[in-house]
Amino acid sequence: MYRKDDPKKLFHQKPDKTGFHKYYYSQPLPEGGMEHDFLEDFFSKVEAKWPPIVDRLQLGKNVDKDMLDVIYQFICLQYARVPATRDVIEKLDAESIKMEVERLEAIGELPPPPKGFEDIFRADRLAVPIDPHRSILAMPQMLFEAGKILDQIGLNVVYNTTDIPVLTSDNPVIWFDPSVPEEEMQPYNMQPGRPIILLFPVSPNLIILGASSWRDKFTRRGIEHLECGNREFVNEWNRCICRFAYETVFTRERGQEAVIEENADVSPVLETAETWPDIQYQRVFGKRKRKPAWKKDA
Repeated sequence: MYRKDDPKKLFHQKPDKTGFHKYYYSQPLPEGGMEHDFLEDFFSKVEAKWPPIVDRLQLGKNVDKDMLDVIYQFICLQYARVPATRDVIEKLDAESIKMEVERLEAIGELPPPPKGFEDIFRADRLAVPIDPHRSILAMPQMLFEAGKILDQIGLNVVYNTTDIPVLTSDNPVIWFDPSVPEEEMQPYNMQPGRPIILLFPVSPNLIILGASSWRDKFTRRGIEHLECGNREFVNEWNRCICRFAYETVFTRERGQEAVIEENADVSPVLETAETWPDIQYQRVFGKRKRKPAWKKDA
């Protein structure tokens, strides 16, 4: 494990402890208290189907419709449930509240600020914690967003035959517009009619690739099994994986420290602009910032 906040430091971790966030899917109960296991148990029903599929893919076996449905479900779930997506939802809520506070202050609906704190209501001075349950409630919309992308592309399984391992991260579902130069590329921002590339790393020697240009062939023939012996392609995949990584990059072996460190200062984050009464927003590659901690009883 390489954390983007300190990419030169290597952590060793057991796979079942990797990327673990305690109580990350806890929800409040109507009668009070918290429920910690329902969503984890629900997600586990999809995740339990994944290892046998990976085994079949590693053996080059065909993918039938039931397997393809699970692959779709797993990709959508790995997009919707991760901190990179949930933090976007919570930050958007926070920015909406900041904008409303500024508006109320401008029309005189808030009490005068204390002396010496005249700018306390400015958006860049406000810290707005958001109940994490808000981003849980937004998961269905995020699943739908990922599903719309999958509807527009065809998938293939690609076997990496080079000596360079495919990396992965805590934000493994990647899509972007390949017609945009790499230095101008933004995460997940797709315009109608534009080409799409999707990357989903499965193991050091296997990656699921999607492309809008493959859709028609995929509709007729389903998933095909391809080989890639081009080191430049694998290096390009790893650059994308490291840029889209949110907090952590994972690998089974050393040797990719340079590309990890090169992309340590960027992650998919939310950029907003106030255009009252709405907020314009998009995801960009930028420095991830720590969000204000939510305290239930605050």
